Formats: sequence, structure tokens, C-alpha cells
Amino acid sequence: MLSYQFINSDVALKEFCTHLQISNGLALDTEFMRTKTFYPCLALLQVYDGINLALIDPLLIDDWQPFVDILKNNKIEKYFHACSEDIEVFTRHFDCVPENILDSQILASFLDNPLSSGYATLVDKYLSIKLDKSETRTDWLQRPLTDRQCLYAANDVLYLLPLMHKLKSLLFDNGFLNAAYEECLNAVKRRSQSPQADEAYLQIKNAWQLRPIQLGYLKKLASWRFEYAKTHDMALNFVIHQDILWSLARYQPKSLSELSALGMNGKQLRLFGDTLLSILKKASEPVAQIKRMTDYPDYKKWSTLIKEAAEEISMKTGLNSELLVSKRHIEQFLRWHNHDMTEQPEILTGWRGKLFKRILIKDE
Repeated sequence: MLSYQFINSDVALKEFCTHLQISNGLALDTEFMRTKTFYPCLALLQVYDGINLALIDPLLIDDWQPFVDILKNNKIEKYFHACSEDIEVFTRHFDCVPENILDSQILASFLDNPLSSGYATLVDKYLSIKLDKSETRTDWLQRPLTDRQCLYAANDVLYLLPLMHKLKSLLFDNGFLNAAYEECLNAVKRRSQSPQADEAYLQIKNAWQLRPIQLGYLKKLASWRFEYAKTHDMALNFVIHQDILWSLARYQPKSLSELSALGMNGKQLRLFGDTLLSILKKASEPVAQIKRMTDYPDYKKWSTLIKEAAEEISMKTGLNSELLVSKRHIEQFLRWHNHDMTEQPEILTGWRGKLFKRILIKDE
């Protein structure tokens, strides 16, 4: 029978964290709810150090400092699986990003696994243990939690620790452990960057189709929606759907009836109609048209060369070509090569640079 401690008081959390201080590595996971909200609502924390496994109830804890001290201790490795949303949770609730994060999904990708390999899939492959994933869509904010929920949550860290030990051992043997560490560090840096209101328009689908003056309106509209969603803790599309926002920027309606014709419902018209018309009434500063990769004259040349290089490197190293090069890497390189970006692209730095630089710089 799996044994775990359920922590629901400041005293118990402080005592548990005292034991964690001497640990070399911790398996961590979070359960949260985020259906209609801007921010994730933390519902449960799971921690396992190889001896003690705890389920921490955040709804009953006031003093998080002992736990934050653990997160900030860079002598302790923190093991996650697919950590991007966990990082957002920690940033939101504890105002910090855990130090020394390793992501099992990233480590596994250096062993020719798909980039988005699931936790249960990896546990089955490397530990020969099949996990029950039936509680994936459960309500984690309900209290009391059921025994099945607690078992599911505990298993998410119970097997993560031996999985990470196995992955690290295999990566040490194939020579890519340091590269995997570097990839985790870079991923955490990217995922720790908070989205900004004035860049929200870049996330609107098909924004690139709009002309500069229309993009100016979209930038204002998306910025307003972003700030409203943050202030009222609402999911962006629950304020106004991005498709409607795009249409407002495209057609610049001048009346409530025109807003309605573009898809806004009665409640949205009452709440936001006058505000949106006011935004659209003001002259908009043109915004430079969003450049797509295909807009660069040398797009086909470099895209083909980089992908062919990735296939060649994949054959030699055994690394997944999807890990070696993504759409983001190609876009970064094109922007840098065409002087739209001064910082060297990822494909020319770090472990990727050692593999790609001689090919790409030679052919530049």
C-alpha cells in the first residue's frame, strides 16, 4: 500500500521542509484548475524525496516560506514532467521559479522519444509500470479529495524520481546529459517570461493577415482584453473571443449594431460595447506588419538547408530531428540572418551550435 503524508497545516509543512533540506533531488508536481480563469488555481502540491512523499493542501496553508526556501535552494535538483504550467503556478502563487529544474520530458527527448511524451508512457517504457490515468480530468478543488485522487496524485511523483535517475543514467552513457541540462535551463528561462499586454496581439490567430493600420487597432484591442482578463481573472476568450477581436480590427465598426453583426453577444455589448467603440474611434498608430518566415526572400533556401542538416545530424547522433530543430529555431535564424534580430539564434549557440554552426556559417 502506497504511503503518503497529507499536509494541511503550517506546522506540518515546516517540519516536512526541514527533512527536504538534505535532499539531492525532489520530484514535484502540481494539480490545478484553469477552465475559465486567467490564472491557474493551485489545488494540490505533490513532493517526493525518495523516502517521504507528501500531498500538500494549498487551501489550508498560510506560511509558504519554508517551501519557497526549498524551491530556491539550487543545491537540490527539482524534477518535473512537462514543467511549463508548473512554472506558471509557482510564479503566480510563490512569486518564484524553482532553481535547478530538470524536466523528464526534455531528458527523454534526448533518447529519441517524442518531444511531448506523456508521463505514463515514459514510466511504462523505462520502469515497466502501467499507471492509471483515469483521474486526469478530475475536480482537484473539491474537498475532501477521494482516495483515488490522492493515489493518482501520489503516483505522479512516486515514479518520477526513479524515472529521472534512469534517464540521467542513459544520457550519461550516450554523452548528452550536459546538453539535456542546458536544454532544461533554456526551456525554464523561456517559460518564466511573463506575457506582456502590448505583445498580446501577436498571439491572435491570423494577425499576420492584417495591414499595419489594422494591426494598430488589434494591438490596442488585444492589450485592453489582456489587462481586463488579468484584473478580473478571466480566460482571454471568455472576455471576447480572439476571432471577434480580429474582426473588430479588420472592419473597425462604429456602432453597437455593427459590433453585434461581428459576433458580440448581448452581455458583451452591455459590458464592453462603449469601451471598444471608444478604442476604435481613436486614431491608431500603424504597427509594422507581422513578418512570417515565408516573407523572407531566402526562406526556402535556409529552411531546406537547416532541415537537411538536422536529418544528417540525427543520423549521426541518434537525436530526434524534431528536438534538433523546431519552427522557432528556423524563424530565429532567418530573423538573425536578415538583421531583424541581433542576438545569436539558439541553433548557433550551446549544444546545438556545436552541431549546426560549421554547416550553417559555412553556407551563409
